[in-house]
Amino acid sequence: MNIREFKECVEFNIKHGLRHAVLGLGAPGVGKSQAVKQIGEKYGYKVIDLRLAQMSEVEIGGLIYPNEDHTKTRWLSPEILPDEERDGKNTILLLDEITSCSKRVQVAAYQLILDRRVGQYTLPEGTFVIGLGNREDDEGVYIRLASPLADRFEIHNIDVDFSVWKNDYAVPYGIHPYVLKYLVFKPAALHTQSANPDSMVFATPRSWERVSNILKCDSDISNPVVLNKIAGNIGMTEANQFVGFVKKAREMVNVDDFLDGRAAVPKDPSEMVMLINAMAEKLGFLRSVTSPKELDRGQRKLVERVLEAMFSLGSAEYTIIGLRELLTINRGTVKKIFLEGSSRRIEKFIAENMSVLGLDRDQLML
Repeated sequence: MNIREFKECVEFNIKHGLRHAVLGLGAPGVGKSQAVKQIGEKYGYKVIDLRLAQMSEVEIGGLIYPNEDHTKTRWLSPEILPDEERDGKNTILLLDEITSCSKRVQVAAYQLILDRRVGQYTLPEGTFVIGLGNREDDEGVYIRLASPLADRFEIHNIDVDFSVWKNDYAVPYGIHPYVLKYLVFKPAALHTQSANPDSMVFATPRSWERVSNILKCDSDISNPVVLNKIAGNIGMTEANQFVGFVKKAREMVNVDDFLDGRAAVPKDPSEMVMLINAMAEKLGFLRSVTSPKELDRGQRKLVERVLEAMFSLGSAEYTIIGLRELLTINRGTVKKIFLEGSSRRIEKFIAENMSVLGLDRDQLML
């Protein structure tokens, strides 16, 4: 599953009051921790983030000490665990790095996950337990969970999905345009760990976010310091390709000139893909609407111009790429615009290529 589907599974538990512990497993840097924090913000839950790989079993399980007359033992519960008076009624206990911590720490967390208590401490009723970790083949520190512990979790494997990252995170959170354009052109560069398992430096969604932050401070890619900092986050090979792409993108056909008929169709395939992506980006406002009726006259005219331009690329293959990109922005609204204002040429093309575009006749009969 992708990170969006994982979030939906966690939100299902919150909406229905299910106290099932959930475990999300995925490669480093795919946004697991960030996804949980976004859920906390959305539903008003305080997220208590415990990095188990940096903790001892006492910090999780607490400390046993004798009472005043040394006839019984008492349990000193850890202060870091959820406290309803301090943290509020609704909390998410995030047990991060659970597959990277020692067996002793895993055992200490076992009762907390199994019985929602440890010693004399009990988790507040409004607390949801979420564990996060890496898989064995993710090239990170991995310590297999004991079967009884794993059996207490609802377990989900999370894979990298560029489209979800782009639409759910990169665009809403303002990832730098250079980064976004490059990854639209080369989606496989979003996560490159498996490409060179011996390298300590590889690209992940998290490292691309750091590159974005660098470029927001200084976008001069000819500056050696900027290049070295980019390479320090995604690797020199990827950094050189990224910088080369940005330089080339600056020289490509201007999207406004093309839409106004002042520029010809580019001959280079990579420039064609960049032009298609640039035209789709012009319609980014479609993400926030639910119907064509919400568009003003200028927005509607721009949509129609982009649609017409997609059909002037000289190749059905490129037109299909462009239409697919528009459908990923807002499938329902774009389909309605196809029907409401498209020309006979566009309607004929869509009818002939419905299966390639992922549409069917019933979908188009809106």
